[in-house]
Amino acid sequence: MADVTCSRCWLWQPLGRSTTCRACGAPLMTAQGMLVSPAVAQPAPPVPPPGYLAQPLPPGVPIPAPYPGWSPAGYAGILSPGSDRSTDWVLWVRIAIAVPSLLGAALLMLVGLLVRQITLPASAGTVPQTVDLGPAIVVAVVAILAVTALIVWLAKFAVVRAILLLLVAVGVVSVLAQMGTAVSADRIAFLIDLGWDIVYGALLILSLVSPRPQPL
Repeated sequence: MADVTCSRCWLWQPLGRSTTCRACGAPLMTAQGMLVSPAVAQPAPPVPPPGYLAQPLPPGVPIPAPYPGWSPAGYAGILSPGSDRSTDWVLWVRIAIAVPSLLGAALLMLVGLLVRQITLPASAGTVPQTVDLGPAIVVAVVAILAVTALIVWLAKFAVVRAILLLLVAVGVVSVLAQMGTAVSADRIAFLIDLGWDIVYGALLILSLVSPRPQPL
């Protein structure tokens, strides 16, 4: 069955036995602007939002968009939302900053829950001492989250992302220099670090060269 739309609320719905809108009860109309009711064969006038057009436009003049981000589609009176489909790479950079820090803070808290106290070995003339790790871990987690929040906020500025990209480049050069002399067990960790630096650097480059999508 062909789809029809409401002449009042513009809700598209399949054409069934009813000739009125399921939501508001207004008459249904086809894509050509004709009322579905067989007793009424005249075209239904489009009903734009209140205050959209104070006066009717002359014949042949297209109906302008009622506000930015919307455009007429199908026929006069049907408005479809436009969308900016470009990717917000700055948001992805922020996510790449926040996720590892949050995982690290969660791992640190887990260690603090499992290992609350440690016993330091006794040295000459002293006795073994038991140290509570709880306060130190809480301070470390708060510091990690505070620094991460600050960097995530600063990442909206291009100059900060450029500095981060420079640091990533230095890290890549350092990892490549150490891989040549590392043992086979350490090379796996270096490869993981190198892969993350490459992905993070690519996100930073995209965030610097691509325009941010504008809110509608």
